[in-house]
Amino acid sequence: MNEPLTMSRPGISFSGKTHNNHPQWYNQPLRLTNEQKSDPLLVLDDFFECYHLNDVRQLLWQWFSVMITSQRGIAIDPLDHDNHLFFYEKIEGIIEVAYVMKRKIHKQRLRSEKRKSKKGNQPEKSQPVNEPEQPNSHKSKPILEVNNKEDTFDKPKELVEHVNENPLYVITEVFKTYGWKGNEPLAYLRDQLRDWLFVAISADTAIYEEGEQRKQLLYFHEQLQVLIEAIFLINLKNAGKESLKDQDNVGDKPRLLTQEQIINPMQVVTGFFEKFPMVYIIRELNDWLEAGIAYGGGYPDNMSELQVLYTYRNVLCLLKAANRLLSYQILPIQS
Repeated sequence: MNEPLTMSRPGISFSGKTHNNHPQWYNQPLRLTNEQKSDPLLVLDDFFECYHLNDVRQLLWQWFSVMITSQRGIAIDPLDHDNHLFFYEKIEGIIEVAYVMKRKIHKQRLRSEKRKSKKGNQPEKSQPVNEPEQPNSHKSKPILEVNNKEDTFDKPKELVEHVNENPLYVITEVFKTYGWKGNEPLAYLRDQLRDWLFVAISADTAIYEEGEQRKQLLYFHEQLQVLIEAIFLINLKNAGKESLKDQDNVGDKPRLLTQEQIINPMQVVTGFFEKFPMVYIIRELNDWLEAGIAYGGGYPDNMSELQVLYTYRNVLCLLKAANRLLSYQILPIQS
């Protein structure tokens, strides 16, 4: 008798081994949630944010090499070798097809959003709240609906949740946050990153205790500043400012970009994510956040534990939005 996997129930994705012969799941997806089944692009985005295409090829080859060379492997005779090589090549093909599909779907969605934008549609029914007393809030207004269910739990969307459908909107909102009360948004964010770096390096915590860890954070911070300048220029283009001549604030002028990068800031975005995989970025930001909050000394002006958290959220929004722009192939800014 074929039994279902241990501790598995309908509607709940599996962890660990999914292989089984139970007829209920024999030809059914087991790891996908209902949301992922409705929009498979979520799975593709998550996968390729964690792994570059070449990373997948390398991992697959390592698995295959170990399997066919191990004395205790499952592929012992030549026929087994041929079968597993055939399977390996097919899996690699599927991964590449998934990558191509992801890019095509994003391009189709971008074209659809542009058509809607021309008709005057808003990017999202749920708009973020600009609360003066909390300029860094990422909440958006909840949609009021009549619901007959007694126990319905819901909260407004976070700004980062808008990344998939409209990354340019997310970028604009982040810089609006830093432009609060007439601040120069790029200059203000530079100062926040500098102070966050200072308290994280100075914190009495094991996270950045080793010199190599501090060196890695310093380099990431250096490259992050370059990326944020490029994102800021992309935001100017999106706002209808065709060149830096339209930008009045001296503090918002790029300091780190070359003239070529100013003309084409998307090359900076591409280079950044070729250098730093998304899985590393998330881990580094989390460590940086923890170290910043753990700091026990006196914080610089305009910096505190709460401001560290706000800066982390804003930077995460910018990074995820910039990563999404790679699929959209934004046109270069002409200065």
